[in-house]
Order: sequence, then C-alpha cells, then structure tokens
Amino acid sequence: MANKIYKDMRIKIDNAAGSITDITSYLSSASLRAVQDIIEDTSLADEERSHLFGLASASIPLAGMVNTTTDAIFGPLVGNRTTATKTIEYRAYPTNTTGNVGRFYKGEVLLTAVEYSGSVNSLETFSAEATFDGLVNRTSAQL
Repeated sequence: MANKIYKDMRIKIDNAAGSITDITSYLSSASLRAVQDIIEDTSLADEERSHLFGLASASIPLAGMVNTTTDAIFGPLVGNRTTATKTIEYRAYPTNTTGNVGRFYKGEVLLTAVEYSGSVNSLETFSAEATFDGLVNRTSAQL
C-alpha cells in the first residue's frame, strides 16, 4: 500500500464573486481537523467516569500569503460579523490512472478567527479557521 503525500493536496473556496477558486499556491499550511465531543454521564455512585458520544464537527485551519485573491476572500471578514457561508473543497489526493480513487472533503463553512499579520519589510500573511456548518461530504468527485 502506497503512503499518501501532500503534493496533491488542494484547497478550493468561493471567491468574492462566488466562483470556486483554487488557493493552494497561496497557502503555507492547511489541515483537516475532525472533532467529536463527548458528554460525561457519570453517576454519583460510579467509581469510574463514563462518557457518551456527542456532536461531531470538522474544520480546516488555513494559513498563507495575502494577495489580491486571498484578500478578496478573507479581508472583508476582518472585524465584520457575517452569517454568509462559503463552499470549500479539501482534496487530499486526486483520482489517478492506476485506479486510486480520489478523496475530497467538501461542504459549507463559516470562516472564523481571520487574522492578518506580518512585520516591516516582510510578506503579509493571513490565517483563518474554516468550520464546517453541518455535514462534511467525503466523496471521490471534485466540485
């Protein structure tokens, strides 16, 4: 079995006009984070803690360089409250000619924790958390 590498990873997101845009070349890091809450249901007489499964969630932390493309996507969210979601696609790897089926995670996200940073005479960078609003669709087909 071949190990997967991130050279084929791609991130696509709605731009300011609503068109799906590949921002991979502007990113310095991205990851897919899955979280499942647990609920403690220990009784007073129990000798050990017990837990139940809670709600599941996923997010994609992003970091990269600020340019006209990324600023148009993330800039309007700095300091402004919005309920607008963006469509995102996280491609772990594509379908290839040897029959390996691609793996894509996609859905609607809320962009939170948008941060711009940098220092004098350095590139301006951004970071953001893209938190899925509802289910994450794992599929072999891209957007």
